[in-house]
Amino acid sequence: MRAKNYLKICKFCHTNCGIIVRRASSGIDSVKGDPEHPMNRGRCCSKVAAIPELVNSKDRLRHPLRRTSKGFKKITWDEALKYAAEKLGEIRAKFGPSSLIRSAGSPVSYQGRDGFLQFTGSYGTPNNSGTASLCMVPRMVAFRAVTGDIRAEADFEKAELVVFWGSDPLVSERFGAYSAYNGMRKIIPRLKERGVRIIAINPVRSQTVREADDWVQINPGTDVALGLAMINLIIREELYDKEFVVKHTSGFEELANHVRLNTPKWAAAITGIAEEAIVDLARIYAKTKRAAICDGNGLDMYTNGVDAVRTVAILIGLTGKLDAPGGNVFLPFVRQSVLPTKATPIEKRIWHKKFPIFPELPFIAVKEAILRDEDNRPHAMIVHRANPVLVNANEARTKRALEKLEFIMVNEIFRTATAEMADLILPMASDFESYGYRAYSSFEGGFLALARPVADPPGEAKSVFEVECKLAEKMGLQHDYPFYDTVSWIDYMIKPSGITFKQLDEEQIVYGTSEAQYNKHLKNGFNTPSAKVEFYSQLFEAHDYRPLPSYSEPAGEPLGPTIRSSMGFPLLGTSRSPAQFVHTKFREIETLTKSYPEPLVRIHPQDATKREIKEGDTVGVTSPQGRITLKATLSEDTKAGLVWIDFGWGNPADGKANINVLTNDKFFDPVSGGTPNRIFACEVTREP
Repeated sequence: MRAKNYLKICKFCHTNCGIIVRRASSGIDSVKGDPEHPMNRGRCCSKVAAIPELVNSKDRLRHPLRRTSKGFKKITWDEALKYAAEKLGEIRAKFGPSSLIRSAGSPVSYQGRDGFLQFTGSYGTPNNSGTASLCMVPRMVAFRAVTGDIRAEADFEKAELVVFWGSDPLVSERFGAYSAYNGMRKIIPRLKERGVRIIAINPVRSQTVREADDWVQINPGTDVALGLAMINLIIREELYDKEFVVKHTSGFEELANHVRLNTPKWAAAITGIAEEAIVDLARIYAKTKRAAICDGNGLDMYTNGVDAVRTVAILIGLTGKLDAPGGNVFLPFVRQSVLPTKATPIEKRIWHKKFPIFPELPFIAVKEAILRDEDNRPHAMIVHRANPVLVNANEARTKRALEKLEFIMVNEIFRTATAEMADLILPMASDFESYGYRAYSSFEGGFLALARPVADPPGEAKSVFEVECKLAEKMGLQHDYPFYDTVSWIDYMIKPSGITFKQLDEEQIVYGTSEAQYNKHLKNGFNTPSAKVEFYSQLFEAHDYRPLPSYSEPAGEPLGPTIRSSMGFPLLGTSRSPAQFVHTKFREIETLTKSYPEPLVRIHPQDATKREIKEGDTVGVTSPQGRITLKATLSEDTKAGLVWIDFGWGNPADGKANINVLTNDKFFDPVSGGTPNRIFACEVTREP
């Protein structure tokens, strides 16, 4: 076989950079960035070097596995599909179709987003769950309530001020939601070349903080207080855009009255930010005509996450920076089909009355319905590229919930902590062994890009849509399907765009919309009930939520220093995700683990000295929920009283500590169901 170059998309993370994979007779020869792809323009992070190792890993799942009394047993695909069909059929007949839950992982690829989604519709369950309540979707709900759209992207090229609020794109490799900016790693250098002021709001000194002109070091989860205080000052000093507010917003008077007591002095006591710094931040943001806010996952995983981002969206609207040059802009996105085509009304979703506007069933509802043994509780779960055991707060309670299910089927490429609890494990082709696609937004227009297979799946591993369609056929559900394999799935999904798989295969990148336009509201208004930016949300009011954002404890309970000390847990814990990995994935790959072999707890030198902890010591971290053991590193990137712990370990291949042993699932965001994974009381002690 002569060496051949394949144009493809890297699907290790949400960014989905364009790559060129060179394949020879011996396998993948090299991987490099695609200079023509607008997302990265040839630049790639260190993870792409791990693609050959992932494809050839000896730890890959290669055969279907069924749990027996003696452990997992290798079975044939026919046996596996027959077993799954029988169990799912029995459970539907006994408990009804809503007894099935689909738990999907973060959609770093659309195969992950869509796999087994049509199956749930055909089966008759509305209960699609996963990680949405912990990542970005709470922010989308917040933006939608205020602006009518789920995302307004930062206009980096025209901004004169950029605020990175709870975002660390230099680690996450993500400056927006699938938004291409003509080479993402060039964004901050281009900002600096133009003399743009960069402000980072973050509890810890992240990589992005290091590049910023100003670091606003905020107490974890207190962003609502900061946002309300900024709104208070901007209204009080009349720094808001009066023309925009009068013509294009509703609820201003209610907002002004609501924030009357939320002064910078009030917020300073909560956020840990000096009153003068809050005043300066509010003034510079309001007075800079072209200012953009880039929010991030640092605002998720608190019990007040939705309200935090509502304040951000209100600030953007209040100052007239919504859909305006240099502000936050609604970018064009290629239209796609929606799955499932046969959907059960969400009113039949469990806990629907508690979470009526969240687009996905929060996993906390799944867990609680099982543990409380509610009448309509789940009895079976299809876990598709997800790892609920590790990603959800309070691992012990998550495991207890999953243990009560009658049947768990896990579709994966490696064995995970959740797969260890399964009745049936199905080996999946990776995203490098099947076709796929991605839709991107950009100022040049919305476009699609194709992902091609560059290797054959190992052993008997199969693409998700091949497996899904065969299982549907076993259960007599195939007549509902608009596709029958991966290529037909792509053609169906992109049909509304007018683009075909054949065209993508020939051209690789195809634009399906015109370039971005500013101030679209002048013609169309905003997609809210009032057609205006809603400071006072009619959507929230209609569903008995607070129509205006208010500050509440980010952990769902007070965790001030005095309270923590009285509990015997004087420190506050928060989390981070190292750049080498994505979520709980890829700790099996030596190419990645050799640069970051294990999770660490970062502790401020003052706290370490009090506890006689030295660099590299093995320490125990204890919370009211549990205890883990890991190594300590002394760091001034955090502050005294706040420890910073790595997230993502705990799978069978790594055997390391899972931070969510420590986190609390007793409280959750009332709108999204998000749990306080980023904030918990704890203590750190040196191991003997």
